[in-house]
Amino acid sequence: MGRFFINCDEASILSTREQYGDLNPKEAFRHKLHQGHCIRCRSFHKNNERFQRKLRGLKWVTLSDSQKDSIKKRIAASMKK
Repeated sequence: MGRFFINCDEASILSTREQYGDLNPKEAFRHKLHQGHCIRCRSFHKNNERFQRKLRGLKWVTLSDSQKDSIKKRIAASMKK
């Protein structure tokens, strides 16, 4: 029988993975069990969810290959100075 209780480091990894829907039922149970008694990990999870919502709300731009090349050249030129 595997262990049910996890430490905070493991819980933070599971919290992040949960944001992407990447937990199996056993991991989800362990994560919820840990959050039930650890206020720091509950806070981390809430902040992580808030961050993910903000990221999803951003308007992303797509650069063409020529724009990317131009940016790379300008960065390289400024680093030579």
